Amino acid sequence: MRIAIFSDVHGNKEALTSIIEDINKENIDEIICLGDSIGIGPNPSECMDMIIDNNVKMVLGNHELYFLKGTDIDARLGEDEKEHQKWIKEQITNRQREYIEKCPLTLEREYDDKKVLFEHFPVEHNSKDQYPFYDLEIAKDGSIKEIIESLDYDLVFIGHEHKNFCIDNELYDIGSVGCTNDNITKYGILDTDTFIVQQKRIEYDRDKFESVLLSYKYPCRDVIAQWFFGLEIGKDIQKTK
Repeated sequence: MRIAIFSDVHGNKEALTSIIEDINKENIDEIICLGDSIGIGPNPSECMDMIIDNNVKMVLGNHELYFLKGTDIDARLGEDEKEHQKWIKEQITNRQREYIEKCPLTLEREYDDKKVLFEHFPVEHNSKDQYPFYDLEIAKDGSIKEIIESLDYDLVFIGHEHKNFCIDNELYDIGSVGCTNDNITKYGILDTDTFIVQQKRIEYDRDKFESVLLSYKYPCRDVIAQWFFGLEIGKDIQKTK
């Protein structure tokens, strides 16, 4: 089998469109999204429709959990971020809600006695906190390696951190489809016969995305544009380094 894996679309319809178009050119048997398809970008509803219409299996990211359970599950969210999440809720249709409600927190697969785990980010199963994921710091201080090694899986795929990285050919952070500073987006392909992971980088219509982003005046847009898309919104749009 060949499995296409992507994560963190974050409402970037143009990037997701390029991903789906490229996947359709490949000999793909299954498509898995590692969550955070909504939140941050301007087109959460359109992205959810694309995921549903293309028979993508999705696990829940933190932004889907904010949608389902509310923002109080994450004490780190400020008032502006909560307002942003309210706007997201207003964009999601009943059809999309029903799909999200059926998504699991993790997906497990077994191929020829090799076990594979798909999740948005490592989950603290023993935690009593409603927010289930470990802090992002584990990816920065290296402790994520010990956590993954303690799990009984041959391969683990995650997203959330928005950066590609691989540890010992066992853990793959697939990176973010939508949160980019340029016109390059990315996804991965797992060949379950060889257990080789191909990481693909493709172009998307960045100019159209920027135009769409500027046309929406939603909560936190200007801060989001700079932090997650490398844009400063003023009289003229400027790309930051």
